[in-house]
Amino acid sequence: MPTNANALREQGANNFKRVNYSIVKRYPPYGKQLDELRRKGLVPNQRIMVTTDWGLGKIFPRIVIPNDVAIENLNFNYLAGLGVQIIHHDSEADLVRALIDEILKVKPRCLVLFNYDLAKQENRDQSAFTVIQPPREVIRHDL
Repeated sequence: MPTNANALREQGANNFKRVNYSIVKRYPPYGKQLDELRRKGLVPNQRIMVTTDWGLGKIFPRIVIPNDVAIENLNFNYLAGLGVQIIHHDSEADLVRALIDEILKVKPRCLVLFNYDLAKQENRDQSAFTVIQPPREVIRHDL
């Protein structure tokens, strides 16, 4: 009786096995430590910084997104219910969109963008902050 395995064997495939794959999401740097703290019931009293630049947000609780990892393969569950701020550069628009989509899936308390390059320009006419979630949150820039 012909089967899928027999047909593949006849076409030259050897040792064919059916394997079901599942995607295991990885933690970005510092993500596992934040997850362990959350599991112990500890919650940071300030926003978690999400950045791709190892030099940004060092004094805050943060995670660093590696350049060589697909965003959809990263675990962000520990950000649920927390304030999150994505610090980014002008050149990272596609990455920022992917981060927003994935982080909103875990329902953070608030999600704010901070454009580091725009802030360095000191342009008073354009804010470096963008509030994504919730839209009603107000950020004061004169602090």
